[in-house]
Formats: sequence, C-alpha cells, structure tokens
Amino acid sequence: MKTTKLMLSAFAAVLAMVSCNKQDTTPEMGSSILKSVEVSLENVIMTKSSYAAAHAVKAGSAIKVNNFQIFLLDESGNEYTGKVADGSEDAQSYWDAGMPLDGKASFHYVDPKCTKVVAVANMGTPFDSYAALLTALANDPINIGTQQDPDALALYAEDASFEETTPHIDTGKDAAGETVQYQQKAYKVELVLKPRISRFEVDGFSVIFQDPANPKYDEIKITQLAFQNYYEMTDLLTGTEGTTVIAPIIDFADQSAVYTWLDGIATPNTDWFRDAVDITITPADPVKDLPADGKLAYHAFSGDKVPVFVIKLIVDGQPAYLHTKNIKDGSGTPITEFKEGYIYRMSAQGETGPGSDGTIEIPEEKIDPMDRCLDITVKVMSWELALVTPEF
Repeated sequence: MKTTKLMLSAFAAVLAMVSCNKQDTTPEMGSSILKSVEVSLENVIMTKSSYAAAHAVKAGSAIKVNNFQIFLLDESGNEYTGKVADGSEDAQSYWDAGMPLDGKASFHYVDPKCTKVVAVANMGTPFDSYAALLTALANDPINIGTQQDPDALALYAEDASFEETTPHIDTGKDAAGETVQYQQKAYKVELVLKPRISRFEVDGFSVIFQDPANPKYDEIKITQLAFQNYYEMTDLLTGTEGTTVIAPIIDFADQSAVYTWLDGIATPNTDWFRDAVDITITPADPVKDLPADGKLAYHAFSGDKVPVFVIKLIVDGQPAYLHTKNIKDGSGTPITEFKEGYIYRMSAQGETGPGSDGTIEIPEEKIDPMDRCLDITVKVMSWELALVTPEF
C-alpha cells in the first residue's frame, strides 16, 4: 500500500433527513404541493485522521471525509433540486474543507416525488447532477488500486424510508406578499455512509520452531509480502463487484510462475499489492515486528473472494515461498465472505508477547517445498457507525 498504507481512521455516517410539503415557487400558507427536506447534522463529530503509519486501526475510528454530496431522488433515479428557505437560491448540497458544517442542511421547494436520499463522499469536486455521477462511474468504475489510501476511500449511502417526525415550521409569503409561518409534516431518513472495502493489516511475522534447540532451519529471511485473488472493480452504488478477479498465480506448485511473478519488478513497493520486507528470524529471535514506518495493510473489495497472501523467503540461503490456504477467524473457522467496513487483523496464537498482535505466524514445518500452504488467523473488528466529518 506504500506511503498510503497509513492506519485507517474508520468511518461511517448517519444523516437525518426531514421533509415537508411546500408550494411551487413562493410558498403560501397551507400549501401542500412541494416538499422541504432538511438534513439534520446535529450529531456531526468534527474529527480528523490522527493515525500515523505505526498505528493500527482501532474499532470505532473515523475515516477521513474530504468532501461529500447529497442527491434527492425518486425510485427511478430522477433527481430533484432544493432551494434555501426563501427560494432565492439553490440550497447547498456539497461540502468540502472550505465549507464547514453548521449542523443543518436544508432543501426547500422539492418535488413531492422525491422519495430517496443518496450521499457520496470523497469523490472530489461536486457533480453537476446525479446523472453526471452515474456517467462518471460508468466511464471510470471504482478500481481497487485507487482505494488503498485510507484518507480517500469512496463512501456511499442511500435510504428511502421516510419516517414521520417533528413537524417543520416554515416561513413564506402569502398571495398578498405578506410574510407568514406555517406548519408542515416532517419526515426523517437515516443514511449510513461506509466504504466498499475490507482492510487486512499485518504488523509482523513469527516462526513457530518445533524444537528451538534443534531447529530445522537456522535463519529465515522474509523479503516480500504479496496480495492476490481480489476483485479489480466494484459498483459504488450497489457494492456489486466486477467480473475480473486478479489472481495471477493459479497453481502454487508451479515454482517458475510464482518466482516470475514475485520477481517481476525490482522494487515491489511500486505496486500496492506487494511490498518488500526485510526481516530475519532465528530460533533465538522467532517474533519480529515490521518497523514503525513499515506496517502493512491491504484493501480489497468485500465479497466472496478470499484474498491470498504470498510470502517470499530466503531459508538458510535458499529461496522459498509460502501462500495462504485459509484466513480464519478466532474460532478457527475459515472466513468465506468479507464484509464492508471490517478490519481483518493478523492474530498470532495466544497473543502473549510484544509483536504478537498483527503477526502472521509461520509453522516451521510449512517451510517445505512439499507443503507451502499456510493458514492464518485474524481478529475481526467492525468500524463504529457514527456521523463524522474531518477537521481540516
């Protein structure tokens, strides 16, 4: 993940939305033609990404939000616009670092056919319309290579369940041009923003020697960690993965193919899916942390593809490699489906010593040309769903 392999400040968001009827142009008392939609941001927590490369993601952390945009739609995807309360200009629907939130975002004079609210975050500059967003995503789908920076993850949410809540008091002009106030029914919609990826964290490696006093190997160097068997693209709006799966090594018994792939470039860190590692493990020193500025993490689109880690080794001066057969949870059950917004953190058995948390364990007997399959165990942590935006 290179320099972007910082710790993920995890994020999800809840937007409370309220709607009430209003008239076409200048509202009149008792009118029930148009809607007014108010986005309540009262529970926004102004925060920022505070994790350095040496830190793992903590459950409940908040993903940095650089910008986000709200769309008002019907079930067919038709878009509706809103105005400020007096109808003098369009209501704000996009926020970034230069547009601090004040706790509310209101949309007035909205067509009553509006029945759904959609939000996207970290998509850059605002889209002119929802149709423009759809076109952009169709022309340039979300690629996993662009989702490795924890401070720039694409986020999405939608909800169509308008729940009646406290009536809304609105101000407008009557037929005579006099200012009037009137009460309209209000509705709430809750949105949960989240990324489409799962995160895999690695802090170090350890070798379990069967007999440290009489080891099979004297020195094991770990020189590369690579990541494969993942979906290349996903649909941001639906979370449906594309058909292309990146799995360059199908047969791990084919040594030529594996070494050719591992040695494909001189500097592995130029690709997000593999990293050069410099760790030496001996029977006297069997657990090694990666350096503070070299902790590793990889993002994959969530779904039914089980990622495969490939580890390149030099064992007593001879090249070797291992690959994962299963990724297991704490109960020892293989995980077959990975969830959006979840962290899968390597977890050594027992977790008793420094460096064990986040560590990939390698049994000594697995370092063998006849048996290269490795099971790894992970801690599974979910990100707390909380409405957050960044402090810039």
